[in-house]
Amino acid sequence: MGAAQAIESYAHWSSCGDTWQDRPVLVLEHGTLMRRLLTGTLKSAGARTIIAAGSEAEAKAIIESDLPGMVVTDWRADQRDHRKALSLVKSIRTGANISCRDVPIVLTSQHTSRTDVERARDAGASEFLRKPLSTADFLQRLEHAAIPRRFVKQTRFSGPDRRRRPREGRDPAFKRHKDVENGLVDSLTAARNACLALAYEVARDGCVQARRVSVSLNRYLGAVRDFGPKENEIVEMHRAALVQLDQAMDAQDAVRINVVQGLEEVVRMRLSRL
Repeated sequence: MGAAQAIESYAHWSSCGDTWQDRPVLVLEHGTLMRRLLTGTLKSAGARTIIAAGSEAEAKAIIESDLPGMVVTDWRADQRDHRKALSLVKSIRTGANISCRDVPIVLTSQHTSRTDVERARDAGASEFLRKPLSTADFLQRLEHAAIPRRFVKQTRFSGPDRRRRPREGRDPAFKRHKDVENGLVDSLTAARNACLALAYEVARDGCVQARRVSVSLNRYLGAVRDFGPKENEIVEMHRAALVQLDQAMDAQDAVRINVVQGLEEVVRMRLSRL
């Protein structure tokens, strides 16, 4: 399901040196004391260049000019809106500057529920680390983040491949083109399974309009008997609608409802032709 494209890492940062210590490390930490502790730990661990920032705006300006080889950023303790809390991660992964889209990102946070970890992963974070930080755990996550991983660009996700181990067996078989190519699952079943995963992800954020999108997609995939380019087109339309809803989060309800209603009308017309 979806037009996922796994591409080789741009790896501009790997040319900066053989280890993460050889690469410029950007630290975004809103707390002054924690920022000093992190930069001190990095320096003691052998980091040659450390660039500290106290705000997202400052960090973004640094990224544009200095192209860091590693980013350590915090999830603000007072920021429960995960879209705003993860804005730097998303701006790196989806920004116009492709030279740093694949830079390893280590996210530190006091929010450690499964939902928060999944949100961080889906935003494109390479590693997630709970606060208060253990020096040993922090340095270990930096080492893990520095291990090259393929970069995936999809309608709703840009970031390091979320699969760290080869999939074994037939269950679960979610949306992966490789699973279809390897004969683990047929295309339609893979799309339906991916729809279930999408429904879970949408329910996690509690957006009424987004839930209508997942219901619409489930209705469509439940009615078709095969999965080809035409069916995939409808899948991509649903995924694109979710992107629109996310980007229009602060817009009036009427704008978001129009996005969903237009999608539902397309599905109604397609189903009437079956």
